[in-house]
Amino acid sequence: MAEQEKDNTMTVVIAVTVIAIIGVFLLKQDETKHLQMSSETTAAAEAQVLKQHKDFNNDVLKQAE
Repeated sequence: MAEQEKDNTMTVVIAVTVIAIIGVFLLKQDETKHLQMSSETTAAAEAQVLKQHKDFNNDVLKQAE
């Protein structure tokens, strides 16, 4: 009798799925790290940043007024 080769397709699919899930969890942990580093998150600090923001919108009609 000829030996049948074992099909590893399901094992590969499960391994790739587990690796993808672990990667998603690692990225989710790292996602909000930059928010914890910023010390000023008050409304006054945000208003100051927005006041200094330069508008790069090339609205010709608004400039003509």
